[in-house]
Amino acid sequence: MTCSCGGVLPAGTPLDLSRAFLPEALAGLSTVRALDHHDDRRRMNQIRAASYLHVFDLFETCLADAARAHAVRDVDARDTLVPLLRLDSFDHTELFRTFQSAFQQSFPVVPKLAERPADLDEILRDAVPLSLLIVALHLKLVTQQHYLACVRGDESLEPSFVRVLKEHWAMECGRTRSPSSALAIQQALGAALPGRVPAALRDYRRIMFTTDDVLRRQSELDVETLEATRGARLSAADRSSVVDAQFAAFRKTFITYGIVNAAFVYAMRSLGPTAPAMLAGVVSALSSR
Repeated sequence: MTCSCGGVLPAGTPLDLSRAFLPEALAGLSTVRALDHHDDRRRMNQIRAASYLHVFDLFETCLADAARAHAVRDVDARDTLVPLLRLDSFDHTELFRTFQSAFQQSFPVVPKLAERPADLDEILRDAVPLSLLIVALHLKLVTQQHYLACVRGDESLEPSFVRVLKEHWAMECGRTRSPSSALAIQQALGAALPGRVPAALRDYRRIMFTTDDVLRRQSELDVETLEATRGARLSAADRSSVVDAQFAAFRKTFITYGIVNAAFVYAMRSLGPTAPAMLAGVVSALSSR
């Protein structure tokens, strides 16, 4: 795969650790009283920025690999998954890894990042192909929404991290290629056979619940990274409150923002009148876990 990120973060780029990396709309840390001590809130924001890109990398890699595996097993699946089989559908690994290298060189400790989730690989392998298209569109629209609604124009944020997010957005909206794979996915969803929709919505729901589990695991690892940075453990109560805040922000960032995205809701309507209500039910079910 290729990536146009070469000029975004040249090797050895120092990061400005005096700044926040993520906007509060994505970080969700402003009300966490356990982070009032010294630099904890800023450090947690920076840790979360590193894991934010890592989680994107995990999800995109698992999804791309699952699409290729489905295509090898089944000719019909290959036809359905054409938008995900393009070499440029998910080609952000180099971009993410470049930032990860810069972060590890600048940050006081190496962040703890979740391993590739076997449970997510398994559920994507067993899901019907149409559900993979739905998940892919979800991720691509989330990428665009994060940058346009939360990051663009915020000059308080660390500039190198902002450049990475801008490049990620540009890839997904077709600024660095034409046409965008998101548009191709929307067209494929609009052409889906009605009989395949119920299974696809069922498997999308299952994938979102498994994604939620991955986000919980990364939230716990983020707090372990914060404790390593501080050189001291948080109290049990403080640790619990920070993990809960991290997890809530992760869930909102990666799941809720996607499900309520106007373009996503519009695309789901093409699958039938019950699809938007089913998606709203996913948000409700997750909140009661």
